[in-house]
Amino acid sequence: MAESLLTKKKGGLGVVDLRRMNISLLCKWWWKLKREEGLWQMIVRQKYMKKKCVAHLHAKNSNSPMWNDIIKVRDIYVKNRVMVIGDRERTDIWSDACCGITPLKDIFPDLFAICNEQKSKVAYVARRGWRLTFQTWLDEHC
Repeated sequence: MAESLLTKKKGGLGVVDLRRMNISLLCKWWWKLKREEGLWQMIVRQKYMKKKCVAHLHAKNSNSPMWNDIIKVRDIYVKNRVMVIGDRERTDIWSDACCGITPLKDIFPDLFAICNEQKSKVAYVARRGWRLTFQTWLDEHC
């Protein structure tokens, strides 16, 4: 099967890997949702997002099948993007890569595990003076 997915120049049949193509196209919908303005983006934001950041969205039976398919590739999209914080109401402080190319929860997994605000938007944390609360006292000597 793998030989058939090679290009004709490399001795294959030139068949496109439809699974990868589908994932790529579904990820492009995420990109369009973030980068473009239009009727589709407005409808999706009002119906499914409702001021939530991408990391907090989940598939539901009440969603359209297309939206649930887009949700299924969310982790691939989120893992391979970098956030430039513009709308702090849609950017998750822990799950979005807003401080470089890796989300803070992956850089500081122990802090994330004991944080009381694991699903916080950048705007919320900024309004609180960038202070987070934790389930245990943090000691600088530990």
